[in-house]
Amino acid sequence: MTKVALCACPDYDTANVASAVDRAVGLCGGMETFVRPGQRVLLKPNMLSAAPLEQRVTTDPAVVRAVGKLVLKAGGRIIIGDSPAIDKVSRISRVIGMKEVADELGADLIEFCRPTLAKTPEGSIYHALELEETALTADVVINLPKLKTHCMMLLTMGVKNLFGTVVGPRKSQWHMHAGADRIMFADLLLDICRTVKPALTILDGVWGMQGRGPNNGTPWHSGFLAASRDALAMDLALAPLLGAHPANFPLYDAAARRGFVRSDGSDTQMVGDDPNGLIPKDFQLPVLESVMPVPGFVSGLICRHLTSRPVQDPDLCRNCGKCAAICPPGSLRFVAAHRAVIDHLTCIRCYCCQEVCPANAIHFKTGALVGIAERLRAVMPH
Repeated sequence: MTKVALCACPDYDTANVASAVDRAVGLCGGMETFVRPGQRVLLKPNMLSAAPLEQRVTTDPAVVRAVGKLVLKAGGRIIIGDSPAIDKVSRISRVIGMKEVADELGADLIEFCRPTLAKTPEGSIYHALELEETALTADVVINLPKLKTHCMMLLTMGVKNLFGTVVGPRKSQWHMHAGADRIMFADLLLDICRTVKPALTILDGVWGMQGRGPNNGTPWHSGFLAASRDALAMDLALAPLLGAHPANFPLYDAAARRGFVRSDGSDTQMVGDDPNGLIPKDFQLPVLESVMPVPGFVSGLICRHLTSRPVQDPDLCRNCGKCAAICPPGSLRFVAAHRAVIDHLTCIRCYCCQEVCPANAIHFKTGALVGIAERLRAVMPH
């Protein structure tokens, strides 16, 4: 049975975080269980963008510091790395204070830039994946996600955080290949997680992000840390506590179809603090917009009205061009300053443009069929 540890942590005070991390890791067996002297240990935080810490976009450096000190105590040698969707690791680390933590720990701070072809485990959907070499060759990988919502996948926690081991522009390629179908993309995330095989996942849930995450939501004080040997088990145990019904969580759907999880949750044991008295009940999940494909014979006009589609607010746009640069099918282009044109016929509804926009200038307009489906879902029993 897999343990998922839940420990109260009211804020990012150094002593409070160190105490909560130490307790959570202890409930999972202690850092010495995972790290032996001399081993290279990759710490993989969420470093999505160079947003101020107060926006709660990235894993807080206080959590990385506390985990890193336990690794050093166990005799490990630390590497901190990610491949952000927005900005560079060097800039992000300066803005959020991760560089100071890396210096304090004597850790190498790297941007993933060496894609390596890796064979996936038996039972995978994809037979091989190109992932960051460091994530494949490190003796130990410790996954340090941030608790956030995600407009395509509902939530981004342990499993989704490992998409950061896909290097640079290959993220867009995968969005183009699998991003038009939630379950297909969830299958990809599961295969990445099973290939990287993090020894331990520790979730930064002291402050999370709710609403239209993972970059443009609003901060939410959740007051806990979670830890588990199994990132998937942790995600699926926490999702219902955050108000996410399994039927609406693509990761659960994909995992259940592949036999990775028991529907009654009997393969997971929650330990530590009582979640009923710890996790607030006011977490705001995003509305999952449509990624449903439309048959080829449907006309462009009808297609535009049937399916949800990205819409730009030029008044909020900063003219940074990040949305156009990341768009996998090249459906978005600027025709004037602060004015984008989106080809909704080629758009695959992957949410990359919304995710990377630093000004929250892109939202999705719900299509007619999606609106009907959502109303039916609301009145039907789960």
